[in-house]
Amino acid sequence: MNLQHLDSNEAVHGGIDWDELRRQGIAPDTVLDLSSNLLRVDHPKAVQQAIESAAISPYPDRNSSVLRTAIAERHDVAQERVLVGNGCCELIHLLAAHGVGAQRDGADAPTTQSVILGPTFSEYERASCLAGLQSTVILADQADGFAVPTETVEMELRRKAYRVIWICNPNNPTGQAIGADVIRQWIAKFPRTTFIIDESYIEFSEATESLIHDTFENLVVLRSLTKSHSMAGLRLGYLVASAARVRSISACRVPWSVNAIAQAAGAAALAAQQHYDHAMLRMREQRGRLIDELTRRGFQPLVTDTGFFLMPVENAGVFRNRLLRQGVLVRDCHSFGLSNYVRIAVGDAAATDRFLTALDTPSLSTSHRSSDLTLRGKIDDSDDFEGDSFRTQLYELFRMRRDVRRFSSDAIPPELLARWIDAAVLAPSVGLSEPWRFVSVRDAETRRHIVREFESQNATAAAGYEGVARENYLSLKLAGLREAPEQLAVFVEPDPHQGRGLGRRTMPETVAYSVVAAIQNFWLAARCDGVGVGWVSIVRPEQIGRLLNVPPQWELIAYLCVGYPLHPDRTIPELQLRNWEERRDVSEHWITR
Repeated sequence: MNLQHLDSNEAVHGGIDWDELRRQGIAPDTVLDLSSNLLRVDHPKAVQQAIESAAISPYPDRNSSVLRTAIAERHDVAQERVLVGNGCCELIHLLAAHGVGAQRDGADAPTTQSVILGPTFSEYERASCLAGLQSTVILADQADGFAVPTETVEMELRRKAYRVIWICNPNNPTGQAIGADVIRQWIAKFPRTTFIIDESYIEFSEATESLIHDTFENLVVLRSLTKSHSMAGLRLGYLVASAARVRSISACRVPWSVNAIAQAAGAAALAAQQHYDHAMLRMREQRGRLIDELTRRGFQPLVTDTGFFLMPVENAGVFRNRLLRQGVLVRDCHSFGLSNYVRIAVGDAAATDRFLTALDTPSLSTSHRSSDLTLRGKIDDSDDFEGDSFRTQLYELFRMRRDVRRFSSDAIPPELLARWIDAAVLAPSVGLSEPWRFVSVRDAETRRHIVREFESQNATAAAGYEGVARENYLSLKLAGLREAPEQLAVFVEPDPHQGRGLGRRTMPETVAYSVVAAIQNFWLAARCDGVGVGWVSIVRPEQIGRLLNVPPQWELIAYLCVGYPLHPDRTIPELQLRNWEERRDVSEHWITR
C-alpha cells in the first residue's frame, strides 16, 4: 500500500479505438471486445421496439420521469432520491463539480481534497481535478491480491477532513470489494466527508452488499445500466442520494442530457429484468470456465466475483496487441499503473471459445510467463525455423520494425539488452573489422544535455520549412529522449586496425555501413522481444561525442531510444499516417540494366 498524489491527465478507457483499427486495417465489426466490462447479452424485443418507437422530434423529458420511476420501483426507494444521468461519467463530474460539498461551505468546511481507493476508474481523479479538488489515492498492494487496505483508509480519513471519498465497490479493475458494514462505519464516523460509492459492477457480483437503501446524508450510490444492461452506446447511469442533494445537483446540470431513446430503452430493459438476470447467470458459468481454462494453460488469473478479472502477463501492451491481431481486444492496464496486467471481461460461450482459440496461437501461448523475461513478446521458434511458420513471422517482424516515438518507463532487463547487442555484432562487417562501438547513456545529467542539444537542433531544422510542412514537422514530437528507459549511442571506429583494411581501400565508407547493419540487427532483435527502438538523428554527432567523452576519432552513426512502446503496434509508418510522405511502390526502387 502507498499514498500517491495525482495530477489531472487525459483519461484512458477500454473499448474499441476505431482510429487504431483503421491504421491496422482491421474492421471494427470483426473484433471481439473483451476490454469493456459489459454484460454480453442480446436485448429482448421489447427494448428494440422501445428504441424504434421513441419520439425523436420533441425534446426529451429533462427529468427522465418514466425511467426514474422504474428505477425507484426496482430498488424500493423514493423517486425524489433518484437522478438519471448520461452514463455514470456525467454524474461523477456533476458530483465533483457541484454536488460535492455544495452544502458544506463555512468555517469548518472540509479541505478541498478527495481521496480515491485505487488502482481504479480514472474519471474519479479526473473529475476531482477539473473541479479543483486535490486527489490523494490509496493504492492497494499487488502482493496482497489488491485487497483494500481498510485500516489505512480509516487512518487517512482521521488524519484529514476530506471533502469526498470515491469507492468503486466492487472495484474496477481489481474486482475487490469492501464489506458494506465497514463502509457504513466510515460514513457514520466521518459525517463531513461525502462517500460516493460506485456500484456499477455490483449486479455482476453475488457477494457484495449494496448500500442503495441506506439513507445517510453524506452517501451517494452510483449505478450503471451501461454495464449491467449492456447499454454503453446509449449512455445510462443513475445515482441514489438524499432528496436535497438530488435537487442541488439537478439545478446545476446541463438540460436534456439523457436523450429520449436512452430513456425509453432503459425503462423497457428494467421491465424485462428477468432477461438480463438470465444473462448474468450465463456469464457466471463462463467466468468459472474461462478462469479454469486459463489456469490450465499456465496463466494465473485473479479470481473475482465480477464480470471481469485481472491477469498478470509479462508485458500488457505486447500481449494486448498480439491478441488484437487475432481479432480479440482485452484491456491493457498500463493506465491503471499495472503494466504487467490485462483486464479481461467475461463474455458468453462463443466469446470464451474465440478468446481461447486466439490465445492458443504460438505468438501468445508462450508470452504469459511473467517470471520468464526472455519470453516477452518472443516470436515462435517451435518449428526449428522450418516451413512457412518462421518465414511468416520473420516478414511480420520486418513490417513491425517501426520507429517508436513514445515509450513506457518500464525498465529493460539487462539480460535482454545484452542479447540484442549479441545479435547486433552478428552483422556483417567489411574485412571482419567489427567497427561498431556501443555506449549506454544512463547518467541523468548527460541525458539532460542531450535533450537540450536535440531541442536546439530541432528548432533550427524547423526554420527550414514553411507553411503546412513546418506545422507537420513541429507536430512530430519526439518524447523518447525523456521517456525511454535505455538510450544507446552507436559509433563507428572509422579506421580500425582490425580487418587490416580489407575491402576499405576503394570504399572506406563500408565501415559505417557495417555499423548500420549492426543497428538493424539490434532493432529487429529488440522488436522480436516486444521492445521498440527510436532513432534520433536531430543532434550534432560531434556534440554527442563530446558529451559522452568518447575517443575523438569515433563518429556517431545513431542515437537510439529503447523501451516498451507506449502505444499499440502498427505496420504503417507514422510519417505516412501524418501525410508527411508516402511509401513508393517497389518498382520505383528496382531497375534493370
